[in-house]
Amino acid sequence: MKNITAGVALNCCKKHLCPASKFKIRSLRQSRRSDFHANGSIHIESTAGKGQNLLLNYQSYNLLHMKKALVLLALITCFAGLYGQELRIKKVQQDLKEHTQADTLRVNRLNELPNLVTLPVGKLDTMANEALSISRKVHYDQGEVAALITLARVTYRKNNLPRALALMQQAITLAEKIKDKTHLSDAYAALSGLNIITGEGKQALAYALKAVAVAQTTPDKRLIARRQISLSGVYANSVGDYTKAMEWALKGEQSAEEANDLEFLALAWSAMGSIYTPIGDQANALIYYKKALAANKKLGNRNLEFNLLNHIGEMYRLSGNYPEAIKAYQEGLSRPQTAYNTELTESNMADVYVRLGNLPMAFKYAFKSLSSAKQINDTEGEEWIDGILARAYLKSNKPDSAIYYAHIGYQKANHSGTIEFKRDNSEALTNAYALKRDFANAYKYHILFISYRDSMSSAQVTSQTSLLQYNYSLARKQAQITALNQDKQAQRYLLRGASIVLGLIIITAIILLRNNRQKQKANNLLSKQKQMIEQERDKTNKALADLQLTQKQLVQSEKMASLGELTAGIAHEIQNPLNFVNNFSEVCIELLHELTEEAKSGNHKEVTAIAGDLSRNLEKINHHGKRADFIVKGMLQHSRTGTGERQLTNINVLADEFFKLSYHGLRAKNKSFNAELATHFDPDLPKINAIPQDIGRVMLNLFNNAFYAVNQKQKTAGADYKPEVTVITSAENGQVIIKVKDNGNGIPDSIKDKIMQPFFTTKPTGEGTGLGLSLTYDMVVKGHGGKIDINTKEGEYTEFKVVLPLS
Repeated sequence: MKNITAGVALNCCKKHLCPASKFKIRSLRQSRRSDFHANGSIHIESTAGKGQNLLLNYQSYNLLHMKKALVLLALITCFAGLYGQELRIKKVQQDLKEHTQADTLRVNRLNELPNLVTLPVGKLDTMANEALSISRKVHYDQGEVAALITLARVTYRKNNLPRALALMQQAITLAEKIKDKTHLSDAYAALSGLNIITGEGKQALAYALKAVAVAQTTPDKRLIARRQISLSGVYANSVGDYTKAMEWALKGEQSAEEANDLEFLALAWSAMGSIYTPIGDQANALIYYKKALAANKKLGNRNLEFNLLNHIGEMYRLSGNYPEAIKAYQEGLSRPQTAYNTELTESNMADVYVRLGNLPMAFKYAFKSLSSAKQINDTEGEEWIDGILARAYLKSNKPDSAIYYAHIGYQKANHSGTIEFKRDNSEALTNAYALKRDFANAYKYHILFISYRDSMSSAQVTSQTSLLQYNYSLARKQAQITALNQDKQAQRYLLRGASIVLGLIIITAIILLRNNRQKQKANNLLSKQKQMIEQERDKTNKALADLQLTQKQLVQSEKMASLGELTAGIAHEIQNPLNFVNNFSEVCIELLHELTEEAKSGNHKEVTAIAGDLSRNLEKINHHGKRADFIVKGMLQHSRTGTGERQLTNINVLADEFFKLSYHGLRAKNKSFNAELATHFDPDLPKINAIPQDIGRVMLNLFNNAFYAVNQKQKTAGADYKPEVTVITSAENGQVIIKVKDNGNGIPDSIKDKIMQPFFTTKPTGEGTGLGLSLTYDMVVKGHGGKIDINTKEGEYTEFKVVLPLS
C-alpha cells in the first residue's frame, strides 16, 4: 500500500527537489501485503486443463515491512520550516507585491514563499536568482545562503544534479564562514534530502547527523526538533534501523514539548506511527496517527491532514477493515490535492478493491492512477501499481496479463532497487506462472520472492522498539517520582520550621490559630503529593510488568525460532533419496523400451534379464521412497509444537537425525565448512519417557554450538587442524547419558558459570541472543528432571553431558 509520512514533506520534495522525470521517493508506498490471505496461504484456482487448485504456502512473516516509510520525515524539515498557514502565504505574497525595493525584507520574502506554496519551475528559478542577486548586492550573507539552497533545489528540478550539489556546497561554505548555524543546519539537511532522492543512503545519513549536530549547538528547540524528526526518517529509510529511528523520534517529541510547539509534536507522533507500522504494531500506529490528526485540527495543515488520512486508511487496511480504509482514502480525496497525492490515494484504493474482490473498481482506480503516475514520471508509483494490476488479473484467472504487468513492475523495481516492489512483483510472477503450470519459472520467482521477503524481515525490531519505548517511559516516570520525593522533603523542612515558630509564639492565640491553619494546609499538600507518588509508582510498576512480559515473549519466540535451523538440513537429507528415485526411474524407462524391443524380437532370455533389472530397480525406488517418507514424517513429528506430553523416545534415532540436520544446516550457510562427524551410540540404549520435541531442541542447540565452535577455530587455526564433533550415548544407573564433544576453542573458566544464564552469549552482536543454552538448561533440568554438565579446556575442547532419567 502506498503511503506518505507527514506534513508537507511531499510538497517540499516536489516543489524544491524533484523534476517530474526524476521524482523517485521510495518511501511513499509504505506498506505491502505479505500475502493475499491472512493465514499465510495464496490460493490460485485455474479453470484450464483439469481445473486443478494450486496452493502456494508461504511462511507467515511479520505483517508488512515498510522499510522506507519514513524517508519523507527527512524531507519534511530538511528545508525551511513547515508553515502552510494560508494567512502567512497571503501576507508574504502581499509584501512581495507591495515591497519592490531591493533590500533584506524582499530577500527574506523571496526565500520564504517557495517554502509555503508550490511554484512552477520557471517562477521559482526567477525568484531564487533575484534573491541571490539582491543578497550579494546588499552584502546580506544570510539571505545569500537561503537563496543558494533554493536555487540548488530548482536546479535539481531542471535535471542538473552536479550543478545542484555545487550550489549546495557553496551554501554550506558561506554558512560556515559567517557562522550562521541555522542556515548551516538547513543546508546540511537539504543536502541530505538530495542524497535521499538520488539513493545515496550513507551520504544522506552523514549529512542528517551533521544537521542535527549543528542544530543542537543553538538554543532553537524548534530547529532541533525539526532535525531530530528528519534524522529519524533517514535512519528508518536509508539505514533500516527502526530502533534508532524511534530513539530520534522520541528525542524530537521531547524537543517539541520543550518548545511547546504543537506542529512538531504532530510530526513526531506521525513519525512514531510510521515506525510502528512496518514492525506490525498497527494498534500503536493508529493511536499516534489519530493523535497527530487531532493536533492538526488546530494547525489546519492540509497536506499533513491528507497524509495522516492516508496513514489511517492504511492501518484499517492492515487490520482488514476495508470499508473504513476506503472511507479514509475518499475523505483524503475530497480535499484539494496535488496530482501526486491523488495518484497516491487512488492506487491505494485500487489495492483495497483487489483485496475485496471488487475487480471492476480495482481496475478502474489502478489504470487511472497508472496513467497519472506516467504523466508525472513517478516510476516508483508505476512499480507499485503494476503489482496491483498483476494481482487483479490473477484473481480474474488471466495469468498472461498478470505476468505482463508483474514483469514490467519487477524490471522497474530491479532498476530502482526497491526491495518491497521486487518482493511483491516476484510473488505475483510466482503465482501467475504456477497458474500456467510453468513450474520452472514459478520456482525461479518463488526463490527470488523468499530472498526479498527474508531480507526485509527483522525479528528483533518489534521487541527492540518496544523496549526502547518502555525504557523511555520508565525513565520519565522515575524522574517524576524523584521530583515528587524532593518536594516531599521540602515539605518536611517546612513543617519543622512551622513547629519551631509555633513553639515560639504559642502564647499568642491568633498566631497559634494561624500556624494551625498553615499546618493543616501543609498536611493536605503532603497527602496529595503522597497520593501522586503512589499513582506514579503504580504506573511505573505496570510499565515494568509490561517489560517483563515482553522479555517472556522474546524467550518463547526463541524457543520456536530454533525449529527454523532444521530447514536446510532437512532439504539436504531428503535430496539424496529423491535423487536415487529420479535416477532409477529414468533407468527403468530405458529398460522398458529395451524390454519392448527384445520382446518384439522374441529374445525371451534377454527379456527375462531386463525384467530382473527392472524388479531390482523398482525395489531400490521403493526403498529410497520410503526413506524420504521416513525423513519427512520424522521431521514433521519433531518440528510440530506437540501437546507437551511425554512418550517413549529412542534417543539414538533422535540424536542421529538432529546431528545430521544441524551439520547440513551449517553447510547450507557456509559451503566451505567441513567437519568430521563421529557417533558412538549404545545399541542397547533403552527408550526414555520424554517430550521428543523438547529433547530434539536440546540436541539441536548443543550440536549447533559445537559446529559453531569448530567453525570459528578453523578460521584462525592452521592447515593441520581438523574440525571434529563427537556424539556418544550410554545408559548408567537407570539414566541415559548424551555427550556432545567438539575440538573447538573451549570455554574460558571466567565465563563457564555464566553461559547457562539467559541473554548471556559469547557470539558477536547479531549472531546470538544468549537464549539457546538457557532454554536447553530449562528443558533438561526443569522439564525432565535431568542435569547438564560442562567439561572444557580453553583452546582444546568442550564437552556437554546431558543426563536424563528413564522415566
